Amino acid sequence: MGVESAAVEPGWLPATPDWFLDALQRWDASGTHNNRGHAYLVVSEEAAEANLFNRVLAAALLCLEVELKEPCGACKGCRAYRQGAHGDLMILEREEGKRTIGIEQVRSSTRFLQQTALYGERKILLVQEAELMTPAAANSLLKTLEEPSGSSLLLLSTAAAWRLPPTVRSRCQTLRLPKAPPASAALWLAEQSGWPADEVEKALRMTDGNPVSALDKASRDAMYFSGALEESFSASLGNAVTHVGVPEAWSRAEPEMLLERLLPWIETHCRHADSNYLRHEGGSWMLLHHCVAELQNRIKRGATPGSDILAAEVYRLCRSRGHEEFPRVSREFLANLGRLGLGA
Repeated sequence: MGVESAAVEPGWLPATPDWFLDALQRWDASGTHNNRGHAYLVVSEEAAEANLFNRVLAAALLCLEVELKEPCGACKGCRAYRQGAHGDLMILEREEGKRTIGIEQVRSSTRFLQQTALYGERKILLVQEAELMTPAAANSLLKTLEEPSGSSLLLLSTAAAWRLPPTVRSRCQTLRLPKAPPASAALWLAEQSGWPADEVEKALRMTDGNPVSALDKASRDAMYFSGALEESFSASLGNAVTHVGVPEAWSRAEPEMLLERLLPWIETHCRHADSNYLRHEGGSWMLLHHCVAELQNRIKRGATPGSDILAAEVYRLCRSRGHEEFPRVSREFLANLGRLGLGA
């Protein structure tokens, strides 16, 4: 989805999670339309959750039935939002195939904010995963934050506020979202997904209790919670190795998904091992975990490896774990990350 896209998932918006209510009340208390700040940074453990909060807030602000607390879903403004065609809303996010938000995208959004509002009194820019902006893009946005148009509102979302330049953070009012309470998380996910209780429990377990992230991942990949990757990890890294080539599930998975599922699998595997096994094998598992975690960190910082090459290299690393030369193999793996387009 590109810079000028404001598409919404089918079915309008999910119900507003009840753990959002405190942050929404703080938004209400921050002022009226005429004296409220022009830029807010919404921070959450998961990017999908912060993105949803800003979408819910934008929908409410663009609804023309101003006396309602939540968007009516039926007025001209809500219908335009629902169709992904609201002229006063722009979503700024990384483009498909890219790892970062570039300066030209920010310049385009700046021009958008300078235009006259079409429906109401304001133009709204949602900056999703704002930490993905390049330094040049962040500097360009900073100019807008310092000298905003009178009717503009910028809503930035992030799960890694520390990666944003301090100058950008300081120009925004911050709203922090709490982690969803387990009971509320299970109830909300069940209501929004229609999944049975065991699937809800599994999805929450695999997303560290983040229901919005679970719903988002399932909407992007219907097989995300199928367990195919975990089964391939067991077959490739367990005691009875059956694979002789890169498993299909590894090749099919996006790099981020492969690594975010492999790390907890390694942790769980070691947690369930007996002390005698860990005494002999624990060191190599720790080395493997370190290598995979470093790889994941570099991708989060914007590295762009090819999916097939990354899957092959990680598979080779994993298959080497039980070999006596694994310490050397792991050192070489880390030293060669630059060759894979994963420089520090």
